[in-house]
Amino acid sequence: MYQESNIVELKEVLIDDVKKEIVAFLNTNGGTIFVGVKDDGTIIPFLDQKEKDSMDCKIANWISDAFFPNTSHLIKHYFNNDNVLVIEVLVGEEKPYYLKEKGPKPSGVYKRVGSTIRMANDSEILLMLLDSKKYSYEDDISEEQELTFKYFNEICDDNNLPHDERNMKSLRMINKDGLYTNLALLMSDQSPIVVKFAKYDSQLNFKVKKEYKGPLLKVMNNVLENAANYNDISAIIDGTSWQRRETVSYPGASLRESILNAFCHSNYFIRSNIKIEFYNDKVKITNPGGIYQATLEQILDGVQTYRNPGLVNILNKLHFIENFGTGIPRILEAYKNSKIKVDFSVSENFFIVKLPNLNYNDPINDPINDPIKSVVDNALNDVDLSILRTIQQKPGLNAKHITEKLRLQYSNITVDIVKNSLKRKLSKYVEFRGPLKTGGYFVIYE
Repeated sequence: MYQESNIVELKEVLIDDVKKEIVAFLNTNGGTIFVGVKDDGTIIPFLDQKEKDSMDCKIANWISDAFFPNTSHLIKHYFNNDNVLVIEVLVGEEKPYYLKEKGPKPSGVYKRVGSTIRMANDSEILLMLLDSKKYSYEDDISEEQELTFKYFNEICDDNNLPHDERNMKSLRMINKDGLYTNLALLMSDQSPIVVKFAKYDSQLNFKVKKEYKGPLLKVMNNVLENAANYNDISAIIDGTSWQRRETVSYPGASLRESILNAFCHSNYFIRSNIKIEFYNDKVKITNPGGIYQATLEQILDGVQTYRNPGLVNILNKLHFIENFGTGIPRILEAYKNSKIKVDFSVSENFFIVKLPNLNYNDPINDPINDPIKSVVDNALNDVDLSILRTIQQKPGLNAKHITEKLRLQYSNITVDIVKNSLKRKLSKYVEFRGPLKTGGYFVIYE
């Protein structure tokens, strides 16, 4: 019944360290502390009423004097039927919560990580404070006011989006006092945005290593274009039908949507970078900032939250995205027929998407490599495939007879074309059997 987790803590006795556990739950996702239970779940019940009363009084004093801000509405304590002290802690909305005696610094602010707690660092404390005060990075005044918008204006002109002062105010790039916001900074030619792009070989050495800098829209366009170049298309030849079946490494809209989501939902207040990393078996897309005011389960269920609503609005008006929260559903839809699925990893400071490469063959788990089932799309053209189908349907035909069969389909087909294909491009898949004058071609891997 009693087992520790990210929302359950077990304690044998009510010691002062329990205060740290309470603070950690207040600052994370809430939870329950059971006092009178060993780590293995064994109950050590409190049976003496005076001891119970003393513990009740102790916790009441803690709620009154030990924590800040006020936690009286967030903590409930009682003894259950097992005579175990139960302390229920709700997640607070005025973070950071801290021990009064220590103050709002790492020694007084704690967070829950799995089934343990740790001190929050200065950056985490600042982010808690900003979130609780509903701070919006994109609405804040830019420290740099000497901004230019050459690239932004060009994109707006291409999409018939006005970019005069009135409309820039409407887009929240200029505030009511006529000052540029951080959203304007991101759009400007002076944007501090840096996106890291890499491709690794099988030994995780860099094959490509780039950094894209400049206006957010320009960086995003460059990243999308470069990423598309690494979205390879392969084809396998069906040994039964000799039809070409093409496979895109990252199917549908999955790659584009994952990259756009990273730009839309990054926490630009955090001094970190969006990263796009291509491995042999996957692409990993990382953006600073965890899911904003929601859980992964809620996002997958269709809940929409916006850390950067102004940016989302601009991208929507410029037709980069559809402002309907369809990004992650479209990513999942692209892989619905695949055995390997998309992996989402969420932490407080990062959101990571790993898209499996559907063209990756694991040499350990898939040691059999049948050449017929792994023909690259550029290897065979339509004429070559038609020759293969003809041989499969009528084994034993020679080059002349194959040519005659194909003339209904290709009026300019010649014996020389057929012979050249058989000799140079189809030698892996067909072989000549029998005497030179009366023999014919057969599929090798039929």
